[in-house]
Formats: sequence, structure tokens, C-alpha cells
Amino acid sequence: MAEATLSTDTRRAAARANRVSVGAIAWRNLWRNRRRTWLMVGGIAFCGLLVILVSSMQLGVFEMMIDNSTRFFTGHVQVQHPDYLDEPRMNRTVANARERMAALALRPEFTAIAPRAQAFALLAASGDISADSDTDPPATGGLVIGVDPIREFGAIRHATDSGRYLEEPGEAYVGSMLAENLRVGIGDEVAILGNAGDGGVAAMVVTVAGTFSSGQADIDRSQMLVHLADFQDAFGLDDEVHSIALTLADPKSALAAAATLGDAETAGVPWQELMPDVHQMVDLKLQSTYMIYVLLLVLLTFSIVNAFIMTTFERTPEFGMLKAIGMRPGGIVGMMTVEALWMAVLGIAVTIAIGVPLITILGVTGITLGETYSEMTAQFRIPERLFPSFGYRVFLEFSITVLVATQVAALIPTLRLRRLNVVDALRAEE
Repeated sequence: MAEATLSTDTRRAAARANRVSVGAIAWRNLWRNRRRTWLMVGGIAFCGLLVILVSSMQLGVFEMMIDNSTRFFTGHVQVQHPDYLDEPRMNRTVANARERMAALALRPEFTAIAPRAQAFALLAASGDISADSDTDPPATGGLVIGVDPIREFGAIRHATDSGRYLEEPGEAYVGSMLAENLRVGIGDEVAILGNAGDGGVAAMVVTVAGTFSSGQADIDRSQMLVHLADFQDAFGLDDEVHSIALTLADPKSALAAAATLGDAETAGVPWQELMPDVHQMVDLKLQSTYMIYVLLLVLLTFSIVNAFIMTTFERTPEFGMLKAIGMRPGGIVGMMTVEALWMAVLGIAVTIAIGVPLITILGVTGITLGETYSEMTAQFRIPERLFPSFGYRVFLEFSITVLVATQVAALIPTLRLRRLNVVDALRAEE
């Protein structure tokens, strides 16, 4: 029994020593041809840096575009009536707005809370809304939005074209093109007629305190901001609003945060539903980036396969000698796969050693987009300098793909070793 146990332990020790020796031999084999090894490692690192840099830049653009677009007005998440998004009616409101905002203020994930109420109404310079004139009366339809000037975080408040933002009750902050259509300026009065929450007529008169230019014509020609209290008084809303807009410390958690906001009377709506056009565009861009990513990895795999095929032909005499002294073809194939593993680890290590500092530095200094993307930057309010976003997932996916690709690449050419003739292989050395 003792002899059997000793024999088993001996075999296990021999197996461990064999694995260690195969790993050491594979490592030494890599440096028998340093130029070839460094070319392979450099190819893996170059491909990795290209994939990581492109992915980080795209991720930075998308995160910045989403954050800027949502912070402009919609917010990352909104609390609304469950049916308001599909069919915005005046009576579909969020009741007990003050109490709800007080509860939301206690949650640390929300960095800003802004109540809003809105309605489409008829707008005209005061005194002209019912003027009986045949010469282009300055009356037009528009979206009137009631906001709390203190709580409001929307970047539209910083897009002042003339005058100033809302301060006193009875004031209005008007889109520049809408002001031109109404033929009003700073200090002029605008009359507003609409449908109140109870079905009656809502009327109010406001004084233009300032105009804004957001860079988007559909906003500048149609929107007017007024005090929320004025809006509630005119449209018959008590402690009610149509939405409570929220910004998050981590915009990526919008879906999770929205899921926690719903109850029997309200629903949490993430920016993906508030801005479906932006969400679809981001998804489309991500798919195109993923295709480039896959293409680069396929090219990398083919280059590794080619390198190992060349290695197999160059080392044919060596493989013949190993078979002549009794090494099985499976052992030779195993040694080649270990070499491929070492090469992949080296390539990944070089990629991380260069990529992490590079992305970190660019994340601080930024990259100038130039005039090529000027239209996109204006449309989505993206700064002229792009700051890549460091993503650990990209590094992880690249590392796993390279490990798998090198192992597959090593197996394909070494299959011919099973049919290798020892005599012919030794003659190839002559």
C-alpha cells in the first residue's frame, strides 16, 4: 500500500515538474527568435491600443453627448403620470409635488430636482391677441413651460441671447425666434391663452425678461419659460406638475433609478424613453464601433495564424528531433499552445502598460475634434475637446479575445505535426 501511495505521489510530482518544464521551455523558445516574438507582441499591442483608443473615444463622445443633452433640459430621469409620455394631457399630472420632491431630495443619487409644468397655448403681444387686423397679426402657438427658477438646472437658462433669465414672478424667458415672430423684445408683454386643467380657459400676461438661443431652431421658435407658480395659477394646477426632472451622479444608472420611482400614481421615465432619437443614434454608433472592433480582432487572429504557420515550417527540424527522442505529437502541440499563451500575455501586458496611461492622460488633456465635427458638436452641445472615457470592459474583452485567438491560432498550424515524418524533418535541416 505504501509503495502504491509512493508511486502515485511520484507520478503527480513528475506531472507537475513536466508542466513546469514545458512552460519554461516554451518561454525560452520565444526568445530564440527575438525579432519574430517582438513583431508578434507588437502586432497584438498595436491592435489592442487601436481598439481601446477607438472604443474609449466613442464611449467618451456618447457619455458626453448623453450627459449634455439630458442636462440641457430633460434630465436623466423624470417622474411623470404613467400615461403622460404617450399622450401629454393637461390633467395627467403628478400630485403632491412638494412632498415628492422633499422625499427625492433625501436620496443621494439625485444631484438636482426640477419641477415643471407645460402646455401648448396661443401666444401674442399683449393687446394684439384679439386684434381684428388683416396684416399678419403677431400671434402664434407655442409651448409654455412653468419652471422653478431656483431649482431649474437646464442648460437653457445659460443660453441667454438678450436680457436675463427668470427672476421675478410675472416674467417670461422666450426663444429668440419666437420673440421675433411675436415682435416682442425685453420689457414687452405677451398674452397667453390655453386650456386649464379643469377644461376651462387659462389666461395670463407675462413680461419678457430675456430671450435665449439654444442652437436648435425647433426650440428657439416654439418655447417660452415662465414661473411655475404663475403657470399653476393660470392653468388651475394646485400642488401639481407634469414632470419632476432629476439628474444623477452616475448617468449610467438611469434605467435602474427610473425603476425605483414608479408607484400607483406615477412612473419613472429614463432618458432613453425621453430622448429615443439620441438613444437610437448611440446604439447605432455602438454597433458600428463593435463591427470595427470585430474586424480588427479577425485581422489580428489571421496575423497570429500566419506567424505560427511560418514558425512551424522554420522549426520543422526541431520538431523532428523532438519526435525522434520520443516526444509525442500532442506534447509538441501542447508546447506550441503554451508559447502562444506566453505571447498573448506579453501582448496584453504591453497593451495595458501603454494603453492605461495613454487613456488616463487623454482623459485629462482631451483631444481637439476640429472643424470636421463642428456640426455634431453644435447639435448635441458637445465641447470642442473630447475626453476619452476609460472602460475596463474594453480591456477585459480584448484580453479574453486575444487569449482565445492565440490558442486557436496555435492549434491550426500545429495539426500538421501529427503527420510529420521524422526522417524528412531531420533532412530539412541539411
